[in-house]
Amino acid sequence: MRNYRFLQAALIVLALAGGFCFALSSVSQVYAYPYSWWGSSWGCPYSYYYSWYCPYYSYNYPYYGYYSYPYSYGYSYYTQPTQVQLTVNVNPSSLLNAVALTGAGAYNQGSSATFSASQNVIQVSQNTRYVFSNWTGDYSGQGLNGSVTMNSAKTVTAVYQIQYYLTVNSPSNIPSVQGSGWYNANDSATLTAPSLIVGDTESRVVFNGWNVDGTNGPTSPTLTVQMSAPHTVNAQYKQQYYLTVASDQGPTSGAGWYDAGAQAQISASTPPSPAYGISMVFNGWNGTVNSPSSQSTTVLMDGPKTVTATWRADATVLYATIAAVLAAIAVATYFTVSRRKEDNVTDTTAPAKVEEPKRESE
Repeated sequence: MRNYRFLQAALIVLALAGGFCFALSSVSQVYAYPYSWWGSSWGCPYSYYYSWYCPYYSYNYPYYGYYSYPYSYGYSYYTQPTQVQLTVNVNPSSLLNAVALTGAGAYNQGSSATFSASQNVIQVSQNTRYVFSNWTGDYSGQGLNGSVTMNSAKTVTAVYQIQYYLTVNSPSNIPSVQGSGWYNANDSATLTAPSLIVGDTESRVVFNGWNVDGTNGPTSPTLTVQMSAPHTVNAQYKQQYYLTVASDQGPTSGAGWYDAGAQAQISASTPPSPAYGISMVFNGWNGTVNSPSSQSTTVLMDGPKTVTATWRADATVLYATIAAVLAAIAVATYFTVSRRKEDNVTDTTAPAKVEEPKRESE
């Protein structure tokens, strides 16, 4: 009898415990929606999980879990995480199809987003290109890669700088003119060329001006080029030769440096007479000249040249003077002799003088 009563009391306790667990289950189910518990439910738009455990009792509702007796339980809940957008652009926008950009998309708020631009250089043509410069917008940096914390929607832009190539040419017989290379658009390029290249005392190369894109420009050895487009610059030089003009008598003119192929004008001045009656007569040029017998002529400067004016002494006047003097002397002598002869003839034909006789008184 006592055992029966004990069994009956146990059944009542178990029934009360089961009812209490079922009541807690219902309350838990009400609070689980629309929040999330420790697990997930079947078919509910929000996930939750709960379970219970009672001594000597297991309940699958259709869920599985546990309660700790006597009736303690816990729960937590959350909402779906907010997402924000990362936009990755390129400037200029015309490069959008040429640059591989990564990192654009939706990110959980507060997470870190990594982005990149794959190309450092984008070649547009032989003399035009774009070079990566930096990032702007919600990120500043000069590397191809970067990262930002997505605490809000953000935009980053990869900036590319356009560059133009400057080609500088110079003759092979002079030192190269420095300055060829890539320049940012609208930068200034300053070029300096040697003004004079001396080979020896009779040959040299002289700067003759710049040619920019086929048009002759300044003649100063220093040039500034505005790089608003690709440019080709040629440093122009000319060959020069020295002309030596000499003379064994008197001054000359025309000596100096001349461009190769030029006609050099030269002349020789008549020197003064070295003595009375003697004059200096031009006797021609020694060397390659166009008119050797002319005191004023030209020389073709196809190389270093030396020409010499030669002279001879002309005593014609002296001889003529001497002859004239001799002739005058001869005439004078002739007339003197002739007069004497006449005087002699006159004396021999005159009557003899008769002397008178002396008187005795005398």
